[in-house]
Amino acid sequence: MLFNFKVLEQLIGFSREAFLQLSPAMAQLIESTPHEVQQLTLSYQQQNHKSFEYSLHKLRGSYATLGATALPEMSRTIEQVLQQQGRLPSANDFQLYLECLEQTATALELWVSQFKYSSDPSHPDVSLYIQYLENNDMQAYSLFQVQRAGWIAYLGPENFVLMEQDMMMLNFTAVAERLKQSLNRQVKGSD
Repeated sequence: MLFNFKVLEQLIGFSREAFLQLSPAMAQLIESTPHEVQQLTLSYQQQNHKSFEYSLHKLRGSYATLGATALPEMSRTIEQVLQQQGRLPSANDFQLYLECLEQTATALELWVSQFKYSSDPSHPDVSLYIQYLENNDMQAYSLFQVQRAGWIAYLGPENFVLMEQDMMMLNFTAVAERLKQSLNRQVKGSD
């Protein structure tokens, strides 16, 4: 597993305000990763142990804080060998690390991108949300929390309470059906 996204969900506290505060830091990490990879690669090529360890440790800490799992483990192993034996990883191990880093950065970027589909919490993207629900994607739960005001406006207070109860029980099938019915009512009403 590359990421424990529950860590991110806890960090943003399931609120739009927390996400808006944390989002620039995540975007900066994603944006700076290619530069950090260049620094790390240069340090590796130059056999600069101190610079290599610094970059490795920096990336490990940044991604671990957000819930990355595989990358920090890999980094820790490489750091231990560097500190205890004074040697850099083999070319193969370094390549595996870089691949893991790229996959981890991509996973974070994809997770963050879910919030870009409908950044206005007053207008949830119902069709996209139904897709999350039908795939039993836990991000549906996070998105529900971020867009609470939009769901209340869309569904009305009574239906929102019913949807919230289903969400709290992680009954995604019931929520998807409720939203499909709501969409069908809107389509029939506009005919």
